[in-house]
Amino acid sequence: MKNALQIFIATVALAAGFSMPVSAGPGDGGGNDPNYWVRLGAERFEGGMDHESRFAGWAGRSVDRIGLRSTNGFARCARIKATFGNGHTRDLDTSGLSRMVPGRVYRIDLPGGDRNIVDLRLKCRALGQYAVSVEILARK
Repeated sequence: MKNALQIFIATVALAAGFSMPVSAGPGDGGGNDPNYWVRLGAERFEGGMDHESRFAGWAGRSVDRIGLRSTNGFARCARIKATFGNGHTRDLDTSGLSRMVPGRVYRIDLPGGDRNIVDLRLKCRALGQYAVSVEILARK
C-alpha cells in the first residue's frame, strides 16, 4: 500500500511538472525570479511593408539579452541593429523572428562582450492586419 501511494504521488508530481506553462520558467517574468524581463518601451508598425523604427530609450543600459514581444497581432522583424556604448554597431540574429506569435517573448542574445546598448533599430511589419505593436524588453 505504501509503495502504491509513493507511485501515485510521483505520478502527480511528474504530471504537474509537464502542465506548467512555458512562460513560468526561470527568467521569463514570473514569480520571484530576479532575472525577469523588464519592459523598456514599445514601437508600433503600420502597413504591410517593413518599417524601420529607432528605439533610443536605453541610456547605456547593460543587458544580457533583448526580448521582443508582439502584443496585438502577428509580426515579422527582418532586421535588428544595436549600437553599443563603444560606438560599434552590430546586426543581431533575427532568424527566429519571421513570424512572431502575440504574447510570446522572443529572446535575442547579444554577440561579444559589450552589453551597453545606446540605440536599437527595428525593421518590422504586421502580418495579417494593418498595424502591430512590438514591446522591447531587456534582461540583466
